[in-house]
Amino acid sequence: MMAGWIFTLFALLFVGVGGFALVMMMRGKLHATAAAPVRREVVPDGEALHLPLAAGFAGIKGLPWISWASSDIKPRLVLHPDVVEYGVIRSHRLPYAAVSRVDVRRTAGTCNVVLEFHGRLSSFAGNLVDPGKARLAVQVLAGKGCPLSPRAVRLLDEAEGGCQ
Repeated sequence: MMAGWIFTLFALLFVGVGGFALVMMMRGKLHATAAAPVRREVVPDGEALHLPLAAGFAGIKGLPWISWASSDIKPRLVLHPDVVEYGVIRSHRLPYAAVSRVDVRRTAGTCNVVLEFHGRLSSFAGNLVDPGKARLAVQVLAGKGCPLSPRAVRLLDEAEGGCQ
């Protein structure tokens, strides 16, 4: 009987320490992404913005919190002069005209820019962590003629606020 209690105590301790380590690792990734600068690259047609992401998600259009793929290893969001490049597992390049809507979503410690595309069931969400970087991405996408959701418009209208 005593062995069962000891086993249970050690199992709970193991799960608790593992959970704490996971939370600390995720916080470190979020802080590193927030501190990472936007990399600007001069290309023949203008400038490409490489936005640092903590994670990327391939989701279902219209259901931003449900994803069928995610990656925090090397997600991509690059705004080229003529195309948007995004990637969760592999990179895709589409013209800005293919973007049907730009949305912004926030939850604890995240600030996601969500891209939905004409004729595609899937969407892309990139966790930029920093609302200022999300605002920059939305400004560039709006400048390229991409339609904005009301949340994305609110983000642009806020002088000092964050994602909504």
